[in-house]
Amino acid sequence: MHGLLRLKGRLHFSDLDFGEKHPLLLPNKDRYSELVILHAHKHLLHAGVEATLAQVREKFWILKGRQCVKSILSRCFLCKKYTVRPGNQEIAPLPPDRVLESPPFSISGLDFAGPFFIKDSDKKHYLLLFTCATTRALHLELLPSMSTEQFLLAFRRFISRRGLCSTIYSDNAKTFKRAELELKKFWRCMLHPSVQDLFSTHGITWKYIVEKGAWWGGFWERHFRTIKTCLRKIIGRSSLSLNELETVFVEIEAMINSRPITYIYDDPSEPSPLTPAHFLIGKRLLSLPVTRVSREDLTGSRLSLLKRYRHQQNLLNQFWNRWRKHYLLSLRSMNICPPSKVTCQFKVDDVVLIHDDRFPRNLWSMGKIIETYTGRDGKIRSCLVKTKNNAIRRPVQLLYNLEV
Repeated sequence: MHGLLRLKGRLHFSDLDFGEKHPLLLPNKDRYSELVILHAHKHLLHAGVEATLAQVREKFWILKGRQCVKSILSRCFLCKKYTVRPGNQEIAPLPPDRVLESPPFSISGLDFAGPFFIKDSDKKHYLLLFTCATTRALHLELLPSMSTEQFLLAFRRFISRRGLCSTIYSDNAKTFKRAELELKKFWRCMLHPSVQDLFSTHGITWKYIVEKGAWWGGFWERHFRTIKTCLRKIIGRSSLSLNELETVFVEIEAMINSRPITYIYDDPSEPSPLTPAHFLIGKRLLSLPVTRVSREDLTGSRLSLLKRYRHQQNLLNQFWNRWRKHYLLSLRSMNICPPSKVTCQFKVDDVVLIHDDRFPRNLWSMGKIIETYTGRDGKIRSCLVKTKNNAIRRPVQLLYNLEV
C-alpha cells in the first residue's frame, strides 16, 4: 500500500505476521479509522473498548487509539440501547397544595388497594384510601365492590365525616385502562356521569399524575407501605370476617393518624409531637383519656361558649404554627440531585427507549419525542413520546435518550 506509514518496532525477528509487527499508522480523526474501528467492533459482536482496541491493533495503530475507540463506541446505536442511562432531574419543589395551610382533607389523594378476601366468602372487597396532602391524615373505606354506587356511597361517607374536598389527586387514567380487570372497573366507576356530577356539584377539581410516575403521588403511596406492613404483621395468613377486617382497617387508620409528623424531644418540658389527629380532634387518637372537667365549669352561657371557642381556635392556631415551624421546615431538607448527575437532555425529535417493567431491556419499545412538559421550576419533567402504535406520556426517569 503506497502513501501509508507503518509503525516500526523491535519485533522484526518474531514469528508474528508482518501486519502485526509493523501495523499501519492511522490518524484518530479520519473516516477510514472510524470504519476500521466499527468493523472490528461488529466482528467482535459489539465487544467493549479493550477487546475492540486489541483487534484493531493487530493491523493498525491509530493515534490516541483508546480515546478514539471510546468516542466511536459511545455512538454505537445498538450498544447505547444497553448502556445508556435513564433521564435524571433535580427534585422538583413541592406544589402549593402540599405547603400551604388548608383544612384537613381539603386537598386529598385518592387510591385503592385490593382485592381482599373475606372468611367463608368468595366475594372480593377493596380498600379506598383518602390522604390529606397538608396534614398527612388518613381515611379508609372498605368497599364490597368496585361499582359506581359503592364508590359514591363511600365518597359520601368520606365528605360527611371529613368535610368537602376542593382538590383530589389520583393516578393517571391510562394507568387504570392498561392495568388488570379490577383497575379497569375502578376507572369505569370514576368516569361514570353520576360521579362526575357529584364532583362538579361540590366544586371538586380532579388532578392526575403522569402515567407510570407513581412517585409523583408519593404522599399517598407512602401510606400504602405502612398499611401493608401492618397487615402482614397483624393478619399474616389468618382469614378474617368482614367485621374483623373492617375493624383492623379502622385501627390502622387510627394508628397512622396518631403517628408523629414532627420531632420527638427527649426533654419532658418540650411539647409533645404533632400528629395528624391534632388537626382532626385536637389530640392523638390513641392517647390516654383527658381529665374530666367538673360540672360546675360547664355553663351554657353565651360568654362561656365564646370563651371555649376562642380557646379551641388558639389551640388550632398553635397546631398550625408548629406545623409550619417543625413539619413544613423538615420538608425543606432533601437529597438534591447534584448537577453532575442531571442527565435530562431531552428535546423534540429525540429517539428514546421507553422503560417497561414487563419485558427485558432488549424488548423495550422505542419512540420519538413530540412534546416536552416542564414543571413549576421550568425543568423538563415528562415527555410525550410517539411510538409505533400510539402516543404516550412518560416521566423522564423512564426514558433513555439514544441521541446523546
